[in-house]
Amino acid sequence: MKKFSFFWAFLFAITMLNAQSVSKTDFGVLESNYKLQLKNNPNNLIALETLGDLYGAHGKWQQASELYKQLLERDSENAAYHFKYGGVLGMMAKEGSKFKALSLISQVKKAFSKAEILDPNHWLVQWAQVEFYAQLPAILGGSFEKAWTHAEHLGQLSQINGLFAKAYISNLQNNATNAKTYSLKGLSLLSKSECYKTEFDSKLSCIPHSNNLHYDIGLAFERYTSNLEESINFFVKYIEDYTLKDRVSLDKAHLKIAKIYIKTNQIELALQNIDKALQINPDFENAKLEKKQILSHVQR
Repeated sequence: MKKFSFFWAFLFAITMLNAQSVSKTDFGVLESNYKLQLKNNPNNLIALETLGDLYGAHGKWQQASELYKQLLERDSENAAYHFKYGGVLGMMAKEGSKFKALSLISQVKKAFSKAEILDPNHWLVQWAQVEFYAQLPAILGGSFEKAWTHAEHLGQLSQINGLFAKAYISNLQNNATNAKTYSLKGLSLLSKSECYKTEFDSKLSCIPHSNNLHYDIGLAFERYTSNLEESINFFVKYIEDYTLKDRVSLDKAHLKIAKIYIKTNQIELALQNIDKALQINPDFENAKLEKKQILSHVQR
């Protein structure tokens, strides 16, 4: 049984504005601007949603949840509002106490379920439920079977997303054979897509995707092909688009890239990424160990 202590790492692909990477100064300006718009027009739902997105993009889950709840009170039939509300409640559960998590889980389920009923083709809702049920402890309602059902539905909306969702579930089940099978099928489909050319298409504009898909594709290239350059491309894209909602933290993403550079004997680039990981998380023991091993090898 999965341990409750780590809870689940579902960082939902909440569709947020491009305020995700703004500086603290810009954040304050944007926040003040949207608040002023709402003061002048309390019925401005676009400003209300955008302010909620701004808070969510910067990890201010409580503030975001309050605004999304206001949106639902005004329009309870909006699938996107239910999806976003469920996502931030999930993040509050993840980062809060066990007692708080227990009190929020049913609300998360209800919000996602309602969003799916209102919009069966909302592929982000399917991804959210794949991660939710795959990592939620069974005692709290987690189920690989339910996660797989949502992966199947996701595959009907986007084959590439569906295949990598199945690879994701298989990895959590420690089923290496299935993880490889679905990952290679996903890469094959990607290579045939008009989105994917000889030159890396950083936007993958014609494939609906969350940033987590960039990481999954990079992982597949690293594990199952000899094309480590493409693996790095996708990991770099993941880092460029990273926000707090994403599944793998930035320090771990940089360490992942560093390990690939070690494989290709590009030691300087490996050290640069390890240093970036340590700047983000000075207590990152795995990064410290990798750096120590590299430096000791270089000094021989």
